[in-house]
Amino acid sequence: MQTETKTKVKGVADILFLLDATGSMQSNIDAVKDNIGAFLDSLAAPIGFNAAPPLKDWRAAVWAYRDAGCDGDLWLERNPFVRSAGELHGQLSRIVAQGGGDEPESLLDALHAVANLPAASKGAQTEDANAWRYRSEAARVVVVFTDASYHPSLASDPALGLADVANAVTEARIRLSIFAPAMECYDDLSQIDKCEYTPVAVEPGETPVAALARFTGDAAHFRKTLEMLAKSVSASAAADALEV
Repeated sequence: MQTETKTKVKGVADILFLLDATGSMQSNIDAVKDNIGAFLDSLAAPIGFNAAPPLKDWRAAVWAYRDAGCDGDLWLERNPFVRSAGELHGQLSRIVAQGGGDEPESLLDALHAVANLPAASKGAQTEDANAWRYRSEAARVVVVFTDASYHPSLASDPALGLADVANAVTEARIRLSIFAPAMECYDDLSQIDKCEYTPVAVEPGETPVAALARFTGDAAHFRKTLEMLAKSVSASAAADALEV
């Protein structure tokens, strides 16, 4: 019996930035916008000992989420995948931090929507900017920035919670990278397979909102953080290289 040869595809990724866009997040959104160039530059040329191969093919998009219970149609803003720094910067520039009310926010709803985003079929000849590429043709990476906790169940279906979202994210072969204040709920979320959680320390007397603002407000440190994130994305793309 003839053995089928498997072709590995490396250095290909779809990257989705999922940003909390409630009222307290503007400075953090601006920090991502100001440093997105450093992130993309590092995707193209990872450096350092044992660095993953650079991404040769990437698409990226920015989605914004708020609170589905009080923000109406504004609770989730979707953007298509793009291939240029200018287009990605434009998506970030159009996000305005507003709404949300008091925490928690609708991160689980947003992750559920991301996990259920349509995907291209294997060997598709055309590319859909509003869909993931076929799962073995591109790594799928979702990067979350938030300064608040999340509702434990989905607004669209209160019977669904963290376990259901975790299953959906895993089934969609999504790698999560979460930047959030150190909270127990994010310890729970980080148990999702292939999830990387960077807990931002909340100093004595400091609020979680202030903690994330301090973290992203240190320009040099945050730039380095995004450069390291790019290296992690490149490593994910190499690790997820599967049969075409």
